[in-house]
Order: sequence, then C-alpha cells, then structure tokens
Amino acid sequence: MSENGPMDLKQQMIKLIEHLYNENIITAVSAKDLDSQTFDGLVILLRDMLKEEYPKTKLKRIMKSVHYANGFSELDLKQSAFILDEIEQYLCINKFLNHDKSVKYFNKRIVSNEFEINPQNMVLVMIESLLCSKSKL
Repeated sequence: MSENGPMDLKQQMIKLIEHLYNENIITAVSAKDLDSQTFDGLVILLRDMLKEEYPKTKLKRIMKSVHYANGFSELDLKQSAFILDEIEQYLCINKFLNHDKSVKYFNKRIVSNEFEINPQNMVLVMIESLLCSKSKL
C-alpha cells in the first residue's frame, strides 16, 4: 500500500458521500463531521444514513465465502468492504445505481494492466463504482 492508502480511502469515501448528497440520495452531513471520521467510520456512517433514509429496503445476505475481500488480512478493511456491498445494495434496490454497470466497472478496472492488486486498491475501485449513482436511473 502507498503511504497515503488510508487517506486515499477516506478522501474517496468523502467524495462518495458528497456525491450522494449532491444527487439528493442522502441528506446533508457537515464537512466537519466527515473530516473527523476515520475511513471505517465513514463507511458505517454512510450505511447508517442509507438505512435511515430507506428503511423499507430489504438487503440480500452477502455471500462472504466468495467475496473479493475474503483474503484481506486487515480486519477493519475487510469489514468495510462487506459494508460497501450493503451500501451498493441500498443504491441498487432503490434504483440509484445499476448493479450490472457497477460490477462491470469494478471487473474492468481490476483486470487492467495498470491495476496493482492489493486490498486498498480493491476497496478504492469498489467506492469508484458507487460514484456512478444517480438520483434517477
């Protein structure tokens, strides 16, 4: 991982939260609240915001045994990857994100020649794929 790994993850997560706010998918969160959080805290915060905004959303159980984060040695990053999948479900089920396009983006990015396979980069690409969310699909 680069020295900036956790900061890159946090900045990308803040970008995602701001994007979802700008698309009117979630309600406002102050920049101060975002800056004071860790990456893991931001992932949980976003999931909880979506859970509150869309309480009737029924999530499917995640197949953790075949999940890309299964081999992650860092437990917090592994847990965040699973929560990002829940976030993706909230966005897809509520028609803000096309699941097939999100998966296609993820798969295309991780097999490109320039991509360095490591846990942080995998999670960064997952967050990038969620940036495709729009208020109306």
